[in-house]
Amino acid sequence: MEETRCIICGLEKDGIEVKEDFIINTIRWIKRNITRSEKGYRLVVCKECYPKYKKARDSYVRKELTYLAIGVLFAAMLVVFSGGHVLRAILYGAIIIVFMYLLAQLSYMPALKLPQIPQSAKVHHAASQAKTISRRAKKA
Repeated sequence: MEETRCIICGLEKDGIEVKEDFIINTIRWIKRNITRSEKGYRLVVCKECYPKYKKARDSYVRKELTYLAIGVLFAAMLVVFSGGHVLRAILYGAIIIVFMYLLAQLSYMPALKLPQIPQSAKVHHAASQAKTISRRAKKA
């Protein structure tokens, strides 16, 4: 069995597994091929660190959306005020958007692999929500 490491505290613990995405795979590739120091740990978030993880993940998602919105806003302003150089403005706008996205990655926090809910449970949950909504509508 491979060793697990919490991404928050760095200790060897069991927990909720982290999704392997492009950024984690890129870091693993760099460690394997350039620095030759890949440990091959299975990354998790332990139960004790979950509140810290949740706060950091929410902050990362918020920053990512905000930075991308600012990048798109600046890109749109460049196109509007380009003075006839629209293609150059679009190119610079794309560069700004990429830069802002990369800036958001400085606070990167990966998503977790949450357990899959069986389809029958989803249907049951949706039906119970519909009943609750219809009861509230009748009361009003």
